[in-house]
Amino acid sequence: MKLLRALERFNIFMGVASGVAIFLITLIVVADVALRALFRQPIPGATELSTLLMVALVYLGLASVQTTKSNFRMEVLINYLPSGIARILNLLTTLIALVAISIIAWYTTLEALHSLSVKEMSYGAVSFPIYPARTIIAIGFVLLALQLLIDAVFLLVGHDTKDKS
Repeated sequence: MKLLRALERFNIFMGVASGVAIFLITLIVVADVALRALFRQPIPGATELSTLLMVALVYLGLASVQTTKSNFRMEVLINYLPSGIARILNLLTTLIALVAISIIAWYTTLEALHSLSVKEMSYGAVSFPIYPARTIIAIGFVLLALQLLIDAVFLLVGHDTKDKS
C-alpha cells in the first residue's frame, strides 16, 4: 500500500508540474509578443515550445485529476444507488477505464519509442523535435493507467477511492 500511496503522490506532483507549464507558456507568449512589438523580432521556436508545454499541461495532469477524483462522473445516479451496487458499479467503470486507457498507453508508448528512435522533427520556420511531446503523452497515459489500477485495487479491498485512509 505504501507503493500505491507513493505513486499517488507522484501523480499529484505531475499535476503541479503541469500547472507550472501554464506559467512557462505565459512567460514565453508575453516575451514573444513584447519582442515582436518592440523590436519586430519574434522568439524563434516560441510557438513550437508553447505547443510542447501545452501537451505537458494536458497530459501530465491526467493522473493527478484521477487521483483527486476530479474527473467527470455520474454521481447523480451513483449517489442514489445502494452502497453495494454503487461500489460494484464504481469498480466496473474503473476496470473498463483501466482497459481502455491501458490500450491507449500501450500504443502511445510504441509511438513515442518510434519517434524517439528516428528523432522525429517538425518542419517549418524552425525545426522542432516532436519526440518529447509524444513521450509526454505516453507518460501521461501510463500514469493514468497506473492510477486507475490503484483505484481498482482500493475498490477491490473495500476502500472508498475518495478516502483511501
